Amino acid sequence: MATICVRASVGHLRVYEPAIQDDGAPPPKEREQDRLRLLQKIQQVYEDALSRLTEKWGCGAMILERFLGGGICLGLMDTRSNIIVNTNLTGVTRPVSRDEVLVGVVKEAKLRDIARRSLHGLVAFLTCFFPYLADWEAIRYLLLAEADPLVAARVISEDRGLKTFRLASDGPLKLALRCAAITAKHPRPKLLTFIWTSLPLKSMLLLTVQRALPRDHNQIFGKLSKEIAAGPPSHLLRPWPELTACDRKVTEVPYQHSTSLRRVLLGTIHGFYLKALARMPTGELQSRFHRSLLKAGHCYGPFDPVSNIILNTIWYENSFPPPIQEAKLDAVGTLSLMRIEARSFYGLVSCLCTRYPNLSLHQALRCLLDTDLNLELSLEAAMRMQEQQSQFSSIQSAYRAAAIAAWHPKPDAQVEFLCSCKDILGVSRLLAGGQQLRSQEVQHLARLLCPNSPAGTPLQQPLVATRRLNAVMAQGRKQRRALRRISKKINAALRRYGSQNSPQCYQLHVICGANKFVSGPDYCEESGPGIYHRTHANFLATQLVGSIASAPILFFAELSNDDDDQDSQLLCCPVDFPPPCAEPVRCLFCENKGIRIVHPASETFHGLELEFDKMVRREDLYDKEFDPELEEQFYTNRRMLENSELIAEWVEGLDEDCMYVDSDDFSDD
Repeated sequence: MATICVRASVGHLRVYEPAIQDDGAPPPKEREQDRLRLLQKIQQVYEDALSRLTEKWGCGAMILERFLGGGICLGLMDTRSNIIVNTNLTGVTRPVSRDEVLVGVVKEAKLRDIARRSLHGLVAFLTCFFPYLADWEAIRYLLLAEADPLVAARVISEDRGLKTFRLASDGPLKLALRCAAITAKHPRPKLLTFIWTSLPLKSMLLLTVQRALPRDHNQIFGKLSKEIAAGPPSHLLRPWPELTACDRKVTEVPYQHSTSLRRVLLGTIHGFYLKALARMPTGELQSRFHRSLLKAGHCYGPFDPVSNIILNTIWYENSFPPPIQEAKLDAVGTLSLMRIEARSFYGLVSCLCTRYPNLSLHQALRCLLDTDLNLELSLEAAMRMQEQQSQFSSIQSAYRAAAIAAWHPKPDAQVEFLCSCKDILGVSRLLAGGQQLRSQEVQHLARLLCPNSPAGTPLQQPLVATRRLNAVMAQGRKQRRALRRISKKINAALRRYGSQNSPQCYQLHVICGANKFVSGPDYCEESGPGIYHRTHANFLATQLVGSIASAPILFFAELSNDDDDQDSQLLCCPVDFPPPCAEPVRCLFCENKGIRIVHPASETFHGLELEFDKMVRREDLYDKEFDPELEEQFYTNRRMLENSELIAEWVEGLDEDCMYVDSDDFSDD
């Protein structure tokens, strides 16, 4: 994992960049101390819960069997109540030896064992609930929440600034409960998940306080069959943070988990770029703007993030057009899109910290979270934080730090542009409303932003053919062919979707992300070494009603990587544009690669349920003979964090750069 460091040799500017050598984790000794403190807390809760159980029902064999068999502390109530509910409703009857029970008291070793299993389950609950959460971070949050899993989840959501949640019945709650139960070695993980997501909480509480202990699960579910048939209980028809009781106070987080906050902010920035792509006219986007957006379409500036992306893109395209006019392309490079998002992030942070030198990095991240990355609002929030400090730098210096951190190809020119564009009459009016821009409006914006550029946007100085240029151009053509292959598959999937769901046809606007490393690696002899079977992709498409096109709609597609046409058997569906700081839909494969793809919340796809189950069971996705004691597991939470970090925050050169050649790239030839 990476953290952030200040780049050297930039004078008084605070220019931030990734620092791969430091993952921000506390020392191993401190992490072990945190784990032992949490284990001690869980053991105390178990002693209290067992005392309550034996006080009410005695210390007979049945209650002790159920306690040792299923009494883990996972659920939607407080920790002790979770243990009691699971003991009564999910515990299994199994032989209890004399070594386990002595004079009606559970031996300390067995108590430690179920507490240890519960700790592992609690950590799995949080790391399967939230993406990019390290195990040591989960333990810290659980300590703050007194080992209460749902309160810990609420602390995380508030610490990360999450603002939009799905209903508990549709969200990651079932996945997290099931994976946690598997990790804790509960004998019936599916039953535990079913009970907590199917039964009304009031009925569960009544069952746990009755004097007669239910003898089997048929007796329990027979009483509640009508309530189960009625559908999801009312407590699951609300956003899941509302499940935590009002009197269960959420503790303020004393730690500064900048790595997690950074990934949340990058996800929000990705949503802004999807909206900016949707607002651009299809023809100009495919022929010209995809290049300038990926090179210089940063989301910082004096307007809202989406407007800043559009303005920076149009200004750069008209001020510094390419030397060669390439053919249209209906896709943007996935890694290039993620890179401009990461560069924008570092530009935003550097701008804030340069403008207000006494602002800490963590404070800057908080300002960005609280204002949905609106730089103008973030600067105002930072000024209020630093009201006791009179020291600040000029806005020109702040924008210069942003341009350097964001690798802008023309930093001085961008600083001059950003300092003046807010005063240009007519710009705000053209950007207002959020609708897709027409070609005439884009041309009007170009004339306003670049009044000295002649009409028609002339190309840069033509390039002189050299061996290096020819090699780069050949590599660029190879990259474009790869994008056209995925475009062909997506167009076929879109036609099938249109024929099955609408009398109107759809037209591809642009492909805005693809991960070809889904459903793998498969090392079987039939598939070859390390084969991935599927691709996850996002694309924007317009629906044609006569000759009128709708606003672009965001789609998700799961495609086959085979050359033959199997895509009709897979998934293609619309998805919502992700709002700022929203709860994401998880995908094992896309998170492992660090590729930001928007997945559907109400559809099943590869990378969600089965794959997470196998990960926590320590099974390989394809190799049935895999032994975790002898081989390293390919997918684990730790490895996913490590694998994804480099791609998610990459800011340097890419192979995809060969598709977009500028004169400056060959100035030394």
